[in-house]
Amino acid sequence: MAHSYDVLHIHCCSGWGFIPAVLGITVGQRLKKRIVLTYHGGGGERFFDKHARLVHRYLTRTDANIVLSGFLAQVFEKHQLPYTIIPNIIELDDKQFRLRETLKPNYICTRAHEPLYNIPCILRSFQKVLTELPESTLTLVGDGSQHAALEKLTKEMGLTNVTFTGRVDNNEIYQLLDKADILLSAPTVDNMPVSLLEAMNAGLLVISSRVGGVAYMIEDGTTGLLFESDNHHELAQKMLGVFKNQTSAKTIIQQAHQAVSAYSWMHIKDKLYSIYGILA
Repeated sequence: MAHSYDVLHIHCCSGWGFIPAVLGITVGQRLKKRIVLTYHGGGGERFFDKHARLVHRYLTRTDANIVLSGFLAQVFEKHQLPYTIIPNIIELDDKQFRLRETLKPNYICTRAHEPLYNIPCILRSFQKVLTELPESTLTLVGDGSQHAALEKLTKEMGLTNVTFTGRVDNNEIYQLLDKADILLSAPTVDNMPVSLLEAMNAGLLVISSRVGGVAYMIEDGTTGLLFESDNHHELAQKMLGVFKNQTSAKTIIQQAHQAVSAYSWMHIKDKLYSIYGILA
């Protein structure tokens, strides 16, 4: 099938996720195709350090390497690899945005139930929030290897007002976001999560751990709120602090909504055309 195309665009990440790079670049070179690679994930630094020769062997044989944020750009620079920063693209629709006149303690998390997304940190912080705002709600969207363990932990902690939706289709995400006011994200490793962009697009206040590429997406106190990874005490403070200054929180939401336009197709298409060797 690769014979039929002029450009092979390969997506890969760390670990076993680097196999598409090895296979795709090998095939692309044999067929003399233009090779474009996008590197994903927050684990790049550790993987590159451990497998420097392997990474250098293949990522110097592409026509272009795309990274999604300044975080991975630093990793590529460290290993003297060429790169271009082109962030994730989000389909923007003003119909998805809702300005909350008054923010309520309705929290939502749309990250997969896997260890690296550290949902237990969110549960521990929510436990603290409930002591001051017992009307608070938490919706955990998604599924994963830790789903059953998270449900068990929720019961053991005696948490109320926690809803597990299970896996949902992408086209249902905005319906769930519309019912919430604040998005929580607590990964220990990350690069450029689209879930944060979706929340910013929908008018939610984003509170996330300061890891990987997240700090390149969100300016603390300007377009969202950041806390140190796995610090549920600080996360709880941020969650409660929102309601001590609603005016500031709403300003952050509006600024985030404006900032998310930088991730639209109209802002990014020319860079991609250039990478593909296409005249716009």
